[in-house]
Amino acid sequence: MSTPQDTVISSPELLELILSHLPMRDLLCVAPLVSKTWQATTNSPCLQRILFFQNDPSADPNSLIQNPLLAEMFSPFFTRWEDSYARWPGRTGSIWKMPWAKNLDAFKRAGASWRRMLVTQPPVQNMFLKYVKIYQRGSRTRQATLSDLSLRMGFLYDLILPLTQDGVWFWIDWHGAGVEHGHTCDSTIHLRKSKGCIVNTRPVKRDTRFDSEEKQIVEITFRDAEAAKLSMDDDL
Repeated sequence: MSTPQDTVISSPELLELILSHLPMRDLLCVAPLVSKTWQATTNSPCLQRILFFQNDPSADPNSLIQNPLLAEMFSPFFTRWEDSYARWPGRTGSIWKMPWAKNLDAFKRAGASWRRMLVTQPPVQNMFLKYVKIYQRGSRTRQATLSDLSLRMGFLYDLILPLTQDGVWFWIDWHGAGVEHGHTCDSTIHLRKSKGCIVNTRPVKRDTRFDSEEKQIVEITFRDAEAAKLSMDDDL
């Protein structure tokens, strides 16, 4: 005779409902190891949306919800920065100090789940990049736009890592549509590199220990901000 507990566990709908209340880390790492049934249930569309592997069509498009597990493990990518004269949260040193740095083999391996995770719900589709190079006698601003992203962490990491290893600092405004720059994007990546200034740091030699086995080359086409503005005016 089956017990009420057996009845619940054997019902896919009820099991899915129960698992949906687990902390995200337990749902991702622990639940699939309990049994084949639990593993199959975690692959349901509902739980895959909770785990940020699938787009949630019910998510409010006007309010980006950050992936809490990624925000914990990749904090420099999610820390908002207000003081433009202090050190920005994203740089090579802060990436090296992230929690996964103590377990590089698991982090780098092909098929690591973090790479497939959506960064936000709903997914970021368009990002604006503002890149300022600071020289001793002035600065130069360039910009770029990335479109049709359905942004996942693997792409974002592969985009940012080479820049930080070239001495670039960054912070990401996840709710910054950058209207002042004349574009309509979900988020803005602010990039800054100092040359010939007191705040400059020497470019860090590339450290391939932090490259994923599935690393992809992300090409960015930057344009001078003034040239981009003129082009946009011509379009109008």
